Amino acid sequence: MFKKLLAAVGVGGAEVDTVLDTPGVQPGGVVRGTVRLRGGEVQQPLDGVFVEFVTHVKEKVPDRLPHDHDERRRRRELYPDGKREVTRGFGRTDVQRGVVLQPGQVVEIPFEAPVPFETPITHYKHGPMPGMFVAVRTQLEIKGSFDSTDTDPIGIGALPAQHVLLEAVEALGFRLHHADVEMGRFRRTRQELPFHQEIEFSGSPRYGQINELEVSFFAGPDGMDVVLEANRKVLVVGDRDVKDVLHVDYATVGQVDWPAELHQRLEKLGAGWV
Repeated sequence: MFKKLLAAVGVGGAEVDTVLDTPGVQPGGVVRGTVRLRGGEVQQPLDGVFVEFVTHVKEKVPDRLPHDHDERRRRRELYPDGKREVTRGFGRTDVQRGVVLQPGQVVEIPFEAPVPFETPITHYKHGPMPGMFVAVRTQLEIKGSFDSTDTDPIGIGALPAQHVLLEAVEALGFRLHHADVEMGRFRRTRQELPFHQEIEFSGSPRYGQINELEVSFFAGPDGMDVVLEANRKVLVVGDRDVKDVLHVDYATVGQVDWPAELHQRLEKLGAGWV
């Protein structure tokens, strides 16, 4: 559906619609589509047309609380875990610069948008991953400001190596129950984006000291870094998160017994050795 350019000249402004030819893709792939612009009642210059990927990201609420008691209570009710969900853009592609729309004119602009390797995956095996959302958002630059005009959800399938690692985790008795995206960086990884996906698994009966396991992928063209983050039961002091990082080469991923490799690492995480 065409959507009005709210940041344009007002009544009678141009409209935009983006059509994706690629309903699903993997990290490192390419999304193809067409941006359709339709002129309004007056001539309208656009400085630029862009597309980018967006996802929902959890970030910390500012620590400083307002002085008003009711506002502090409302904020704690809204964000009981101290985090809020925002929409973040990444992987922006310049579609076309300097477009001038005449009244009633229809312009179709095809595009190809590379998918960043660290794009969160939304589908695993044959279904969607609970909690995940990724979309392609069209942005228009008008007189120095940006108008986000159209957002189209897209499926991001797991890479073959990601499938292998996730299946190995499940083979050890863990069950995937949720995923989200968090602000923050991990050291010792190839991470480039300011946020990362956390794929959450409920505990396995084989590892009684681990309440929950979170897996994060930082993929690249030749391999990926995998962060294993275990929420570990600790007597007296409560729970504690411990992490391990492993490096996966796509060329040799099929030569490794990953359930056995992960078992050794998870036993160390459960014992708090990492």
